[in-house]
Amino acid sequence: MRTDPVLGSKCTKIPIAPIRLKLDVWLMGEPLVIQSLKDKRGEIHGRIAAYQAQIAQAKHDLAHINASIRLFTDPEHQRARYMVSHGFFKKGEIADICLRHLEIDGEMTTRELAERVMIERKLDATDTTLRNSVVFKVVQALRHAARRKLVRMVEKRKGMCHWMAGDALTLRVVASSRTTSG
Repeated sequence: MRTDPVLGSKCTKIPIAPIRLKLDVWLMGEPLVIQSLKDKRGEIHGRIAAYQAQIAQAKHDLAHINASIRLFTDPEHQRARYMVSHGFFKKGEIADICLRHLEIDGEMTTRELAERVMIERKLDATDTTLRNSVVFKVVQALRHAARRKLVRMVEKRKGMCHWMAGDALTLRVVASSRTTSG
């Protein structure tokens, strides 16, 4: 005799048949749920990727806005301005001042020489625009003097030229009147 599982107490002995689902029901139900979850996961992943791209673009835009603000508000990062300094110096005056300081103090940078020129001419050394213009004038004068062997560039460190007095003798004759032999 076959015994079937029973529901309830031993007294009632109501037989219960075991529940068996067909194999195809399990196969069809499980992939549908899993496929739905996978689709939802892909959708959420796509939204996250889109949000990350928007965040990256917003960071890029913010960096450009901050840089633009710094251009107008931060004096150290403003682009150098130059002023026309024609007529500030006589011909050869910058080279003479620089040569004199190089002979006394030895090796100096272009910026140090420009500051000495400005101080000697009683120009405002704190004015950045004027100082930049004088630095360019000093560079031009020193390069011209280097061709005449009055000064020589020792080296260039960190974008700054270092100068020292040259080997040539300086003989500058100023004729104020004509002399006639008699």
